[in-house]
Amino acid sequence: MKILEIDYDYYYYPQDISCIDDFIKYANGHYNSFIKLTRFETENCVFPYFIKEETKDVYVNIATMEKITEAEVTVLCRMDYDIRLEQVVKKKCMDCVHYEEDSEGDNLKGHREKISLDGECWGYEKKYT
Repeated sequence: MKILEIDYDYYYYPQDISCIDDFIKYANGHYNSFIKLTRFETENCVFPYFIKEETKDVYVNIATMEKITEAEVTVLCRMDYDIRLEQVVKKKCMDCVHYEEDSEGDNLKGHREKISLDGECWGYEKKYT
């Protein structure tokens, strides 16, 4: 799905707008005002994957925007995201020097903001045994 990236935050397109050109026309028509957008929260996921239930309605000041781009992402419900994350953790993280068993046993909490569902992890370091 295509979404907006505005100044390093991610948003659904407003209703009835589905491409960046139409959004820029819309924004230019509302230049000195705030517009309501739905922002993706990023504390529990890694781009380009987002959790459908983790969004927040915010008002964005059009006049202060510096960078607007379009991004192709995948939006999953929390349950599907967690299932896929658990599969990635089992494949990728077991041989990482930073890997620890979560006291709750789900092993997802410490991974949510580090590893994408593609297996890319900014903190991965292979254990040498």
